[in-house]
Amino acid sequence: MNIHLVVAHPEKQSFNFALHELAVRVLTEQGATLRITDLYGEQFDPVAGHNDVSNLPELGAFNLAKAQRWALEHQAFCADIYQEQEKLIVSDVLVMQFPLWWWSFPAVLKGWIDRVLSSGFAYGEGASLAPKKVMYSITTGGASDQAELDYYRDKIAGLYQDIFGFIGWQALPPFIAHGVQKKSLPERRSLLEQYERHLLTHLVESQTTGVAEHA
Repeated sequence: MNIHLVVAHPEKQSFNFALHELAVRVLTEQGATLRITDLYGEQFDPVAGHNDVSNLPELGAFNLAKAQRWALEHQAFCADIYQEQEKLIVSDVLVMQFPLWWWSFPAVLKGWIDRVLSSGFAYGEGASLAPKKVMYSITTGGASDQAELDYYRDKIAGLYQDIFGFIGWQALPPFIAHGVQKKSLPERRSLLEQYERHLLTHLVESQTTGVAEHA
């Protein structure tokens, strides 16, 4: 099992990093091959634009999708895009660890999506990247009642569908940790135990079942 882990949080002492580090440990123990991207740690540039492509010919007004297709055809992407795309090519599953900020991805993660899941590579006619599985692990500010829990559930389902549903990937059940800043140490430990079970159920055991079914 080949897994690409992308973590998007600026603080290594955060609960997001605790979840990420747990995933690294659990999946390594289960024999997975991991490729890791720490977007803040690597100072990933989230801004898509002219600088993504080398020697782009004059094509009139800049069009990101057209520039991405040209770069893919002429091997003209900058190095950080190529590195991330190579991780995706050899992976079966993408796991994205992030806090839900303003009901969406942190800007650096949205920029990773804009730049790496490029036209002609991840989506569009003749896209070269085979569809993968994707799983979100998310922290939120908290939910005070069932209506807010339902809102979060629908919002996160939309974040799956808007991107990965559009490009035909299989969305795995997300892990959602609500209101971690307000939780006690035992409650945080309980969340980590829940995430370990989530990983084993939806990544490890499902992968083993899939192999058995097709043996």
